[in-house]
Amino acid sequence: MSNIAAGAASGKGGTRWGAVALGWVLAVLTGIVTGTILRQAYGLLAEPPVEGGELSATVVVISVVSGFLSYLVGGYAARMARYSGGRHGALTAVFGLIVGVILAIVLVFVGTLFAEGLAALAVPPSSFGPIGAAWAAGGLILFLVNLFAGFVGGKLGEPSNRS
Repeated sequence: MSNIAAGAASGKGGTRWGAVALGWVLAVLTGIVTGTILRQAYGLLAEPPVEGGELSATVVVISVVSGFLSYLVGGYAARMARYSGGRHGALTAVFGLIVGVILAIVLVFVGTLFAEGLAALAVPPSSFGPIGAAWAAGGLILFLVNLFAGFVGGKLGEPSNRS
């Protein structure tokens, strides 16, 4: 039996996708709550309040902080794997990225059905010039922050080995 198969059979070394998916769901729910709380707190402390479609430094900071806190919780929730907490926590962010890409592809496809055919097909953000590059860089930074937060949360959720 190979080492990978032996590890999976003994409960060590394999990936528990149920723990990853649960961590991602909790990260999404936490993100909704923390994003709302942070926007409201900013609105109370400073003017003008953050609007839904507005992109500013404030929106970026709120997104990064909310994403970090969300995936910290999601990574911690992935502790139900009971081993490799850091890896399972980081996989919550990877799982979120995969789900996001699939949803984007589906939404683009559905959009083409209701728009003007293939002429309405979305193009990569980098073709939009500096603004598209900024969006792509921001998305990469946010993903890396989420990946790190998931890893840290997973490490925090690992059981201590006191033997």
